[in-house]
Amino acid sequence: MKILDEKTRLFFSPCAGLAVLLLYTVSVSEKVLIYDEEKGIIFVDKDAPRRGPLQKKEPAAAASNQTADRPRPVSNGKTVDASIQRGRQKDPPQVYFESGLQYFKNDNFEDALKNFTHADSLDPQPKYILWMGKTLRQMGKFDRHLFLMNRIMTTYPESDVADDALFEIAFSYQTSDDYDMASKTYTRLAEQYPFGTSFSNGESFREIAHKQIQMMRAEMTFTLKTLGYNGDNEESLYSAFQKDKGLPITGTGTAETVRAIKSTYNGFLHAEAERARYRQRINKYRTFAAALAALLALNAAALFIVQRNIIAKRKHLAVLHQSLSDLNTGAL
Repeated sequence: MKILDEKTRLFFSPCAGLAVLLLYTVSVSEKVLIYDEEKGIIFVDKDAPRRGPLQKKEPAAAASNQTADRPRPVSNGKTVDASIQRGRQKDPPQVYFESGLQYFKNDNFEDALKNFTHADSLDPQPKYILWMGKTLRQMGKFDRHLFLMNRIMTTYPESDVADDALFEIAFSYQTSDDYDMASKTYTRLAEQYPFGTSFSNGESFREIAHKQIQMMRAEMTFTLKTLGYNGDNEESLYSAFQKDKGLPITGTGTAETVRAIKSTYNGFLHAEAERARYRQRINKYRTFAAALAALLALNAAALFIVQRNIIAKRKHLAVLHQSLSDLNTGAL
């Protein structure tokens, strides 16, 4: 019996090893990890066509090398989580970058920043810095965001994401109410990169810059005219407001000027809302007063009719009383 067990063990051990190897090959070697624009980080068949935001500006050879260097999937096609970072020091930076993109897509900006930062620490690249900056902007850390975008413009001025960085700088000025610097930076973006497109979604920066400049101008022109300022152009409107508020007269939308305009406009809207509420109360009181007056008029009319009826009945009673008195006197 012991001899049979030993023979059985010797026979089945290679078979078991071969089966394990075969299952591992089928389950692992046929799929790879990629970043899809719509689905994020997913596992797909190795030979399946792939697409993603990185294909726009990366040569095909580089993309194929990155695919070959990626580690095999470890989570059976499920969304990659923080386990991709733990205990995998040999993972290429691209894996951390794609993991960061997935976190960014899911609004998990803390983990996204960690992944982008780690990818940059392993292999400094401007695209990693760009997404670090985008993440910081989403987190409201505008100073660090602006610092990283300027770092790209100074360190990697010829990179594929330099136009993206310049757009981020312009947008940062716009969100901080410095419309003058935002307009100048958008103009620089359109002139310096007339054919530039967004690294993340492929939009034309020239068109975006034009729309943003027009939007800022329309906003300020409408607001200043609503506040009662008149002028033939944007510069004259700015100058009139700056003179009225005691600000430096530049004729441009400096951050101080735009913030003052928005603050004044908000005060105007608040006052208008108060006046509207006051008019609403007055109209409400007028309606109530009219209803009350109508009710009083009806009551007065009713009292008048009742009074007339009472007087008529009194007269009738008086006549009746007189008749009874005459009747009694005749009987006597």
